Amino acid sequence: MKKIGSSTAAAPALKPSAGALRVAAVHQATGSALAAIATTGIPKGIYRFKSHAEMNRHTEEAQAYAVALNASRRAARP
Repeated sequence: MKKIGSSTAAAPALKPSAGALRVAAVHQATGSALAAIATTGIPKGIYRFKSHAEMNRHTEEAQAYAVALNASRRAARP
């Protein structure tokens, strides 16, 4: 295998920089502004599925419900 370059990923800092905190605050504010409801669409509980396909279908339906509810709530805002 051929190695190109010598850059390595930086290790996580113990304390985030001021710039990183500003970026995180903007990211959080954007998410809060876009989310009219705070839900994934999946109620708490224990779910048992017969197959992965059934689990995927259930998850996709719940996400679609949450997206539709979120869009309708955002549209209803003044």
